[in-house]
Amino acid sequence: MKYSDLLGRTFAAQGAAYDLPADAQEHSRLNIQHDMLKIVVGGLYPSPNLVKKALDPTERDQKCGVLDVGTGSGIWATEMAKEFPFADVVGIDLIDPVNANDVPPNCRFEIGDANFDLGRYAKAFDVVHMRSMTSGIRDFKGALYNVAQTLRLQGVILLVSPSALIYSEKKESLDNQEEGKPGWSAMRALNDATILSTL
Repeated sequence: MKYSDLLGRTFAAQGAAYDLPADAQEHSRLNIQHDMLKIVVGGLYPSPNLVKKALDPTERDQKCGVLDVGTGSGIWATEMAKEFPFADVVGIDLIDPVNANDVPPNCRFEIGDANFDLGRYAKAFDVVHMRSMTSGIRDFKGALYNVAQTLRLQGVILLVSPSALIYSEKKESLDNQEEGKPGWSAMRALNDATILSTL
């Protein structure tokens, strides 16, 4: 993957679907987002019973595997590897995680793009995690197909994609304001575009 610099920030090469920076500052922001999403989801992952069953080594005749698609800073993959030390955890993204600290030996990071074939990972994982990926996916249905091919029998896909809703000081939704009217926010247009991209 090639990188470009713009205004002192590092970005994935032009043509990459991901438009946000790919540097230490962005990874720090992603770590804060990670902590917020853990609060919203109620932990490191939703559906703990399904995840724990999928990663139960007594249920498998081979080592369990976890794939983190769009790993960003690598914090989710690192925490999963610590919680499940008997599982191989792989994080893929357009860039290497520049801030990844305290990475356990059962966790590794690779360059990869969910917009393209993930055939090298065919039937290699019991749990696949994708979150906050809507801005980096060109064809969401195609990406889900690619990701599903990486799952083993009875595997679990975790999709976490929060949308930002804007409220006034009076806790009234500003999402229903027309463009150009007081209180209008570009977040509504972004949310609408996100919903349309997943249809």
